[in-house]
Amino acid sequence: MAKRKKRRGAAVTSLPKKWFSLSFDRLLLYLTAFFVFSMPLFIWPGITEYGYGKSIFSLVGLSIIFILWGVHTWVKGERKVSIPFLALPVFALIVASLLSLINAVNGRVVLQSLALLAFFFLFYLLVTNIVKEKRDVTLLLFSLLLSAFLAALYGLLQYLGVMRGGPGGAGLGAIISTMGNRNFLGGFLSYLLFPSVILIVRLRSRILRAVTIVLLSFSFGMTMLVDQAGTRVGLILALLALLIGWAIFRPVEPIRKNRVWLVALLVVLTFTFLAKTPSGPLNAIVGLSAQEEGSWIERTWARHGGATRSWNWWIGWEMLKDHPFVGVGLGNYKLNFVPYKAAFLDTPRGAYFDFYIPRAAQAHNEYVQIAAELGALGVLALLATIIVIPLSFWIRLRRNRDEGSRFDLLLLACGVVVFLAHAMVSFPARLPASSLVFVLTLALATSPAYGSGAVKTVLLRGWPLKGGVALFIVLCLGVSVIAVRDLQANLLLGQGIRQLQMGQFRLAEATFTRSINLDFAPRHVYFHRAMARRGQDKPEAVMEDLKRCLTRFVAEEVFLHLANVAIRLGDTVTARENVDILLSSHPKPELRLEAEYLSGLIAIVEQDFPRAARELEAIIAAHPGFERAHIALGDLYRGQGLLDTARKHYEKARSLIEPRLAAAERRLATPMEMPGAEFGRLRREIEMLRQQAEAVQAALAALPPP
Repeated sequence: MAKRKKRRGAAVTSLPKKWFSLSFDRLLLYLTAFFVFSMPLFIWPGITEYGYGKSIFSLVGLSIIFILWGVHTWVKGERKVSIPFLALPVFALIVASLLSLINAVNGRVVLQSLALLAFFFLFYLLVTNIVKEKRDVTLLLFSLLLSAFLAALYGLLQYLGVMRGGPGGAGLGAIISTMGNRNFLGGFLSYLLFPSVILIVRLRSRILRAVTIVLLSFSFGMTMLVDQAGTRVGLILALLALLIGWAIFRPVEPIRKNRVWLVALLVVLTFTFLAKTPSGPLNAIVGLSAQEEGSWIERTWARHGGATRSWNWWIGWEMLKDHPFVGVGLGNYKLNFVPYKAAFLDTPRGAYFDFYIPRAAQAHNEYVQIAAELGALGVLALLATIIVIPLSFWIRLRRNRDEGSRFDLLLLACGVVVFLAHAMVSFPARLPASSLVFVLTLALATSPAYGSGAVKTVLLRGWPLKGGVALFIVLCLGVSVIAVRDLQANLLLGQGIRQLQMGQFRLAEATFTRSINLDFAPRHVYFHRAMARRGQDKPEAVMEDLKRCLTRFVAEEVFLHLANVAIRLGDTVTARENVDILLSSHPKPELRLEAEYLSGLIAIVEQDFPRAARELEAIIAAHPGFERAHIALGDLYRGQGLLDTARKHYEKARSLIEPRLAAAERRLATPMEMPGAEFGRLRREIEMLRQQAEAVQAALAALPPP
């Protein structure tokens, strides 16, 4: 009797531990589903860039989930961890990223980018360990599809002009959704289309199946609407991959059992395709679109910036040649672009690119950018990753006897195909929402829900486990603190920009300084603080901030302003260096004009008067309405004693300044709403024109009467 009671008591005391274990596993899964749903939709008023906000959200949100996972592991005292084969080459990619610090212009940018890469890698491991059943797969996929639908709906409302979007008020240019760019939205939606078909065959509720068809078709329609050639090519390749995979592994049963729903989905998608793409290749064949010269591939390449992309790729190649082993540093492509752009244009190949191409923060090709930033080590790790991905799918497909699971794996593989194909002309791995879809798709495919193939299981226990968990929790807390500080810094940056636009230079400088003190890797905030200091007439401080930009925010405008302030300080060597870099990089026309004008001023300061006259007269010949060149020529000729010629240029400058000043003052006085950036630009223009008018008037008054 006593033994029976003892056994009963032991059973009772064991229940809470088992219940705790089961409920905590479900809690982690539900938290993951919430993260998957909310991250693509996350935007925060005041953040300067949508992707940056999502990065902060990801670091903090995943830290919370990881910490809970760590605490749960500590309580259990042991943990069986499934490590897919794919984890090994990805870990090698992380190591290559760390080694890229060697040549990095800015090491903090490397660490900032590396933190995101590492956290998404840990998220991959988390999902592969908490997703046990098919219902877990459907929960996460449905959460992501619902999020995609809401993002697509937001984009459509912007397209129609119902909700505020990008410039223009309506149309394709207004579609930014929660992504910040219509192309980002199109890529995000396209990667999810094939995996979402799993919901059609897995859900048992007819209502949920019907809802899934609506969500999926709407997302597909928005993918077509944004008119992105890369995603369309990726979808076509994925469809071919699905047909080949089906022919090899023959998952007939799930298609037969769900044929009505799959046919309904196919009909809806076909109708959506025909309705949303009147100028696509299909309609071009049947004659419904206007005829254009060249093949469809040539027209698509030209229409979607193919020449610009190829330029970016060649510049990436030049970076790889200079740093072949460890690259220029993860995330440092954008910091090296303008100097390499100028050097590339001096090569025979660069001579063919005789048109303006803006500074690129990304190479628009993940493979090229990884090669440029991580060198040969990164390329090897990337090749290993690309080889292991299909190998893992193949092992799982071969070992899995369940036809439904095979069909699921084929659909997940198609999502990966779309991502990898689109990465050839875009940079989805640099976008948090796009990376989320890719990582989640791979994690679901290698989870226990589809077997144990291509996975190694490790048992962790004892003090090594607890020590590792403690270190892991401290790391997550540290990253979260840095991320929150970065968020505060970004909000202060936006606030400071608004103050700068309103002409509150002293207040803006203080705000930018606070932002710099909070930010882990401050970049373009130094440029904005330089502009605030320029407004307070602090040339030495302006020079200091602009020089910092050369390792943080390397843009064409930085070289222009650096040359300008260097002229004022009499540092003609620095001024000439920056003007030469800017001119050799083929800047946009307005920046080229400014740089040519500064070159003429440098010649004046250097007392090379023939060169100054030649360069300024050339500007006048090409741009007769450029009043500052007339003022500079007036000063030059007055110093040489050519008073009549000087007076002619002064009077011409006055005739140009007065109507521009009057028009700008009338616009500023007009009681109408205008963006802060436009208001700030108008105020700066009026201030500059007034100073020029006063200088011209004083110069004319100093001349003897004719």
